[in-house]
Amino acid sequence: MDKNFIKKPIDFVKKEGFYIVLFICLCVVATAAILTFRSDENQKVNQNKTTISQQKKNSETAITEDKHDNALQVKQNSSKENSKENTNVQKQEASKSVSSSTSMDFQKPVEGNIARGYSQDPVYWDSTESYRPNLGYEIQAKIGTPVFAAMSGKVEKIDKNTQDGVEVIINHQNGLKTIYSNLNSNLKVSEGQDISKGQVIGVVGNTTLRSAYEKYGDHLHFAVLKGDEFVDPARYIKY
Repeated sequence: MDKNFIKKPIDFVKKEGFYIVLFICLCVVATAAILTFRSDENQKVNQNKTTISQQKKNSETAITEDKHDNALQVKQNSSKENSKENTNVQKQEASKSVSSSTSMDFQKPVEGNIARGYSQDPVYWDSTESYRPNLGYEIQAKIGTPVFAAMSGKVEKIDKNTQDGVEVIINHQNGLKTIYSNLNSNLKVSEGQDISKGQVIGVVGNTTLRSAYEKYGDHLHFAVLKGDEFVDPARYIKY
């Protein structure tokens, strides 16, 4: 075999061996870099997918919780409204029951007609030629007509020197008091006496000064006190 044929490659390797090794090393480094880059990219893609999936899951969870909270709030509001409605209905029914019961307990204090009704606004009075409220009923009735206790109670006070004439106040022990004025001085009851509903307390008189000269003539002045305030007798009695 030709010795030159074998010697040439060996000489080439000796001369260019460094560059060959360097080329191989560069190829290895480049390959490793490419593999590392691809691995990093895959990790980033996987991380992004995981992040997006987690965000979507969190969003769905938040939406579900919001729906649950909204449903719970609606239910609570509905329960509150129903409770308020039931309470209002109960109060109205109780009020109607009390009003009905109270109205039934009252008896007309005297037989007659309403000559002047209850008015908090000032009205004109011929007797005094002035305007003032009428915090009760002026019930037209002839002198001598019997006057009855509207409810059972106790005679709290008798006053024979008022501008409204001889007056009897009955305390009914339920926050209500009834007042009977312009009575004859010959009364059938006394202070501190317990009386029954419908019991005669006296008769219509002509003792008033404040309404002695009204056009409707003889009458009983009847008023109702609830606590410390005068209220319309129409709440408790009908004529």
